[in-house]
Amino acid sequence: NAEEQASVAAAAADTLQQVASLLGLEQAEDLSNALTTRRLVTRDDVVTVPLNLEQSSDSRDALTKSLYGKLFTWLVQRCNEKLVDDSAAAAFVGVLDIFGFEHFPINSFEQLCINYANERLQQQFNWDVFKSEQAEYEAEGIEWKYIQFIDNQDTLDLIDRKEHMGVLHLLDEECAIQKGSDEKFVQKVRDRHKGHAQFEVPKRDQMTFTIAHYAGRVTYTVIGFREKNKDTLHQDLSAVMQDSQSAFVRELFPMADAAALGSPPQKGGPRK
Repeated sequence: NAEEQASVAAAAADTLQQVASLLGLEQAEDLSNALTTRRLVTRDDVVTVPLNLEQSSDSRDALTKSLYGKLFTWLVQRCNEKLVDDSAAAAFVGVLDIFGFEHFPINSFEQLCINYANERLQQQFNWDVFKSEQAEYEAEGIEWKYIQFIDNQDTLDLIDRKEHMGVLHLLDEECAIQKGSDEKFVQKVRDRHKGHAQFEVPKRDQMTFTIAHYAGRVTYTVIGFREKNKDTLHQDLSAVMQDSQSAFVRELFPMADAAALGSPPQKGGPRK
């Protein structure tokens, strides 16, 4: 039953123990509990709520993504520490390798994120080259001829403006609903933004929507959007990582990550 409390299968016990050992956890049960339950803080007590299979799978995936992201960030910082000597550098050349705008026959959540990043970069370019300069000319009373440019702020608002319930906010809202679905998400997006100048509703495929980006129109297929967006690491898992016997793991998951619920009681024995 998908609604019943999830648990680690007996056949996966050895794998769970290996993962716990690699993470420096004294008890594999601590990891299992953090994956299959969640603590909720009330005014007078802390309540442990069991998670079903889907929720536990989301917790596992969120931990995996968090570990990958934190390890990647640590590696980049480590390389910078060893390769960059600020005191010895008289000058430097910085190279920004930005994302390329993507438009494929089938566009998913990854393409929306990449194209959103491009929209942000384009807006920054507009500000630096046009908006701020022209505003400065006006403030100083300098005669100038207005330069026409494509302002993509309307598209950015469509994607991320909280007050307008932009596409990304509607997606977060649908991910927070236990019985949410890609079908419900796309219907909410279509209903909310059907009159937006930069938004189009394809008639043939009900699981899609189109955004008019500054670089061109892109039709997104929403199948898998919720799954790809559900990567929030809840505080119980952060707290377990902070209680690791490994100083390296604790460095990856600083105390601030676990502060909201507080770390579990400390185990005995020295930390290495």
